[in-house]
Amino acid sequence: MSLAAICFFLTGTNLSAQTLFTYGKQAVSKDEFLKAYNKNNGDSTFSHISYEEYLELYSRFRLKVQSALDAGMDTSAEQKNELESFRLQLADNFMKDDASTKLLVDEAFQRSLKDINISYIYVPVYSNDSTEINAARKKIDEAYAQLQNGTSFEKVARSYDHGAVGYITVFVLPYAIENIAYNTAEGKYSAPIKTSSGFYIIKNNKERKAVGRVRVAQILLAFKPRMSEDAQNQLKGKADSLYTNLLGGGNFADSAKRYSNDNLTFQNGGEMPAFGLGQYDTAFTNAAFGLQEDGELSSPFKTAFGYHILKRLQRIEVTSDPSNTANMEMLKEKVLQSDRMQAAQAMLVKSIRKKIEKDASPADLANDSTVLEYYRRHLENYNKEYADQIKEFREGNLLFGVMQKKVWDAATSDSAALHKFFDSNKAKYNWDLSADAVIVTCTDPHALDSIQLIIKNNPASWRKITEESNGMILADSGRFELGQIPVVDRTNFTEGLITAPVTNEQDSSKTFAYIIRLHNEKEPKGFDDAKGSVINDYQAFLEEQWIAELKKRYPIKINRKVFKSLHRKG
Repeated sequence: MSLAAICFFLTGTNLSAQTLFTYGKQAVSKDEFLKAYNKNNGDSTFSHISYEEYLELYSRFRLKVQSALDAGMDTSAEQKNELESFRLQLADNFMKDDASTKLLVDEAFQRSLKDINISYIYVPVYSNDSTEINAARKKIDEAYAQLQNGTSFEKVARSYDHGAVGYITVFVLPYAIENIAYNTAEGKYSAPIKTSSGFYIIKNNKERKAVGRVRVAQILLAFKPRMSEDAQNQLKGKADSLYTNLLGGGNFADSAKRYSNDNLTFQNGGEMPAFGLGQYDTAFTNAAFGLQEDGELSSPFKTAFGYHILKRLQRIEVTSDPSNTANMEMLKEKVLQSDRMQAAQAMLVKSIRKKIEKDASPADLANDSTVLEYYRRHLENYNKEYADQIKEFREGNLLFGVMQKKVWDAATSDSAALHKFFDSNKAKYNWDLSADAVIVTCTDPHALDSIQLIIKNNPASWRKITEESNGMILADSGRFELGQIPVVDRTNFTEGLITAPVTNEQDSSKTFAYIIRLHNEKEPKGFDDAKGSVINDYQAFLEEQWIAELKKRYPIKINRKVFKSLHRKG
C-alpha cells in the first residue's frame, strides 16, 4: 500500500449519537464516516466511489489501526518520538497562524491601499539614563504644547530636529511609527510617541491612493569620495551626453553594462527589483514614479550617490482585492519577517491567557513564556483542527507500522513462502510480447548519435560506455515487455532497431533502446523475472488473510437504518 493510499483513510473523529457501524467495542459515527468520505472524494488522486465501497475501505482501515493499538505499537519509542516531533512542529505552525497574525495581515492590506505624506519632530535619546530620558520627554512635551496652542507644525519643527519624510506606505517605517502615521487624521499631528531612539511627533500632511511599485533600470555615474565640484560637473556632462545618446536610439542595457557604477545591477543591464515608496532616496523615488510609461527615460538627476538616468520597465498597481491569495500570502510573509511579530506575540499572549485562565495553574499564568508553553502543551484542547491533524498523523504512523510488520516485511523476508506462492500461481506470470534490449539515457544531446552507433555495432559495450561517462550516460540491458520500452509513438519493433529518442520532461535527457532479440510469443516467467509481481500479489494475499482474522476479532456491525440515511442526505 502506498503512502497516498494510507492517507486516503486519515481523518479526525467527530462522534455523534448516530453510530454508523461498530467493530468490536469501538464505534464510528455517521459524522466521522462522512467527514472521511467527503475529504477523500474531493481529492483528484482518487476516483469517486460509492458509500458501499468506502464503507469497506474505511472499516478495514479502522480494524488495522485498532490492532496496532491493541498490540501496544503506540507505546514504542519510535512512535512516541515521531509523534512528539510532529506535535511540536505543527504547534509552531499553528502558533504562527494564530488569529493575531491574521489581524496584522488584514491591517497591512488596508494600509497598503493608501500612501501618507508625513513630517516629524524628533528629540533623540542616546542612553537609558533616566535624567536624559526625562529631559527629552520635557523637550518634546514643550513642542507639543506649542502645537496645541496653535503654532504651525512647520514653525515649531524649525526649533527641533525635524524632517519631511515624504510619502510612505506599509512596511517602510518601524511598526510603532507606522501605527502613529496611519492612525493620525490627514492634516493632523500625533501626540508624542517614545521609541527606542527617542521621542517623535508625526504629522500626516496628505493622503492619496497607493501608487504601488515600479521596476526600473538605472545607469549610475557615481561620485567618488571627496569628489570636487568641478569633477562632479564633468560627471554631469557625461550623464547629459549619455542621455542624448539614449534619446537618439542608444541601447540602455549596453550603456549600463559599459558605464554604470552600480555594482549590483550593471551586469544585468541596470535592471533593479521592483520597489515601492520609502525604500530609496526621495529624489530617486520621485524620478522613478514620475515616469509615465514603460520605456520612458528620466533626464539625468543628482542624489548623494551620483547622477542617475532611469528607464521605466513596469508599473505594478496595488492589489485591492482581499481575496487575492498570492497578494495576501506575500503580505503575510512580510508580516512574519517584520517587527510586527512583537505586536503579534503580545496579541497572541493576551488572547491565550483568556482561553486558558480557567484551566491553568497560577504558575502557568505567571508570565508570557509560561502562558505560551502551557498553551503549546495543551493545544489539542483548544484547537480542533490541530487535534484532528495530530490524530491523523498518529493513526497514519500506526497504520504504516502495522502494515510493515504484518504484510510488507512478512512478504519480502520469507523466501520459501514466496517460492511456494509462485509455484501455486505460475499460470499468472507470463511474458507478454517482449525483447532483449539495451535501454540508454543520455544527458548530453550532442553525444547521442555517436553513442547510438557504438551500441548498435557492439551492444555489449554499454557497460564500458556507462562507466566512462562520468554519470552522463545511464544504461541497462535485459528482457523487457514491449510496453516497458520508451518510444515516441507506436513502433514496429524489429531486431537491430535503434528506437527514436524520447525526451524526458524533468531534465531534458534523451532515452533510446537498441533491440537485440524479439520474443514474439507469450512465455512463462521464471521466479526471478516475476519476483516483483509475486511480492505484490503475496502481500495482497497476506493482507486478505489478516483482514479475515481482524473481522473475527473485531466483528463489524452496520446500522442499516443510519447507512440508508447517507443516501438521502449525503
